[in-house]
Amino acid sequence: ISGPLGMYRNSLLHEFVEDWYNQEFMGNQCSFGDDRHLTNRVLSLGYATKYTARSKCLTETPTEYLRWLNQQTRWSKSYFREWLYNAMWFHKHHLWMTYEAVITGFFPFFLIATVIQLFYRGKIWNILLFLLTVQLVGLIKSSFASCLRGNVVMVFMSLYSVLYMSSLLPAKMFAIATINKAGWGTSGRKTIVVNFIGLIPVSVWFTILLGGVIFTICKESKKPFSESKQTVLIVGTLVYACYWVMLLTLYVVLISKCGRRKKGQQYDMVLDV
Repeated sequence: ISGPLGMYRNSLLHEFVEDWYNQEFMGNQCSFGDDRHLTNRVLSLGYATKYTARSKCLTETPTEYLRWLNQQTRWSKSYFREWLYNAMWFHKHHLWMTYEAVITGFFPFFLIATVIQLFYRGKIWNILLFLLTVQLVGLIKSSFASCLRGNVVMVFMSLYSVLYMSSLLPAKMFAIATINKAGWGTSGRKTIVVNFIGLIPVSVWFTILLGGVIFTICKESKKPFSESKQTVLIVGTLVYACYWVMLLTLYVVLISKCGRRKKGQQYDMVLDV
């Protein structure tokens, strides 16, 4: 259950409130992920959770990349910690829940292994096809969300795949490596965090991927490309570039419209005065 808005039975809270408040992991007091642990405590008693789309809640979210990266690292730490705790209660719930939990928990490891193998043992068009497939799936899902909500801004959800591959994956690995560091990355909600520690795994990840691309290009350049392969590379590169040009153009258009709307509102306020 999400931290900003959740309701729990008071009678259940009395059964574990002390253990929940004083939770420790690897000898350290837990300072984040309290909403996850509270939910898992309820699940450990054999109860279930319910979701309603009619609930509304306002919360503050990061608007700077570093704050977002630290937040995601912090969330990943609590996720893996609570995944281990929740695994003890899989037998009390539906088999599908166990399946989803196992797949979600191991997916980042499978994805990292696949990407590294692709970038170092694959071919250059395999890498290009991978990038195109990732963005195509993201674009299809975001377009569906845009039609469902009637809001073209939802198209930018396709950028999540880029953030996941470039930032979230290394952040998850860094979270596991520093899972016993309860104070790393914590911050006040409305303070701008200048914590560059989160950039370390991202930099390492980019170095690994860049090394794979350079290695593959050097390996492939020793063999002349056929016309069909050249066509595939050119077309694929153009399609990938067009995707980014389309999103950038849409972003500029929406920003300009938003600016004109704000100016119009300010002008109306002046006239009213």
